[in-house]
Amino acid sequence: MPGMADQNSDQEKTEEPTARKLEKAREDGNVSLSKEISSVALLIAAIMTVVGSSGRIYARLEEIFESFFQKAGGGFEDKEEVIGHLREALWGGLEVLMPLMIALMVTVLLVNLSQTKMLFSIKAMAFKGSKMNPINGLKKIFSVKGTVELAKGLLKLAIVLWIGYKAVYKDITHFVTFVISPLEYSLTQMGSFILLFLIKIIGALLFLSVADAAFQRFQWKKELKMTKQEVKDEFKQMEGDPHVKGQRKQFGMKLRRQRRLDHSVLASDVVVTNPVHFAVALRYDPDNGNAPIVMAKGQRLRAERIKELANHYGIPIVVNIPVARALFATTEVDEYIPEEQYKAVAEILAYVYKLKQDLKV
Repeated sequence: MPGMADQNSDQEKTEEPTARKLEKAREDGNVSLSKEISSVALLIAAIMTVVGSSGRIYARLEEIFESFFQKAGGGFEDKEEVIGHLREALWGGLEVLMPLMIALMVTVLLVNLSQTKMLFSIKAMAFKGSKMNPINGLKKIFSVKGTVELAKGLLKLAIVLWIGYKAVYKDITHFVTFVISPLEYSLTQMGSFILLFLIKIIGALLFLSVADAAFQRFQWKKELKMTKQEVKDEFKQMEGDPHVKGQRKQFGMKLRRQRRLDHSVLASDVVVTNPVHFAVALRYDPDNGNAPIVMAKGQRLRAERIKELANHYGIPIVVNIPVARALFATTEVDEYIPEEQYKAVAEILAYVYKLKQDLKV
């Protein structure tokens, strides 16, 4: 309805995304992903591969150039022979680069899959016309996210320039000796300097990438936040879906036999609280028992955790100080409540059932 849509758009998104919202975002390929982590990982993989196979690369390149120039020195009979020698040299160069290319491909695959928890989404790869819209592109450039990306790029450039300046300024007299030193010595010394220079850059960029990963996750969770009305609408939709209700009941009964707290709260109908010191999760199934059963109970920090899980799974929370205290003191987990609490708990359950019925209307 238009009126409801306008009302939702006007509300501030203050609520954390529900489990269903996070699952839907994941199905759409919308996950937290830091490009900086991938960039640093690729740089590390490239350096390790080149350094680890530097002897083989040098020997193979020397062999390729020596072979090519020897053949070139003897002259070529025709154009086909020249093309053949060039093709041979290019294939040799590709052979040298192949381990590096494979290492980079494996690295980017592993890093991205680890960040997305092994997600491979077809929806994220599908063509979208909005991506080709230049206006949307300009909006991204001048958005807060675009500004942050620009700032990160400038910061990385500043880091590289500053480290390069400090390194060159410190060893400027040493570099002058390369001009009059033997070529093999100069190349060895320059290689060591470049490797040390890259290690310093990687250290700085690694710190930046960790900060970026934390920021990207914060921004991702912020974009997925929901309004109070959206949370209520989602709860009503799930409660009204017979398939979801059946799944929830079956899942809850299955997990009831396990000792994990989140499973116990998920299988509950209501959580009765003190509201600060105690919390008791109850479930009533008239087909499997004559009285409500205690699914979980906790005091202080555990009570807070039970309430957090109840909010997360949409389990109603009812504040009733005497009942919460009595249930906590007189019952254990997986025990039926005592007979003297039947009336009080029945009133609480009736209130919860009425609340759920009102939400469906």
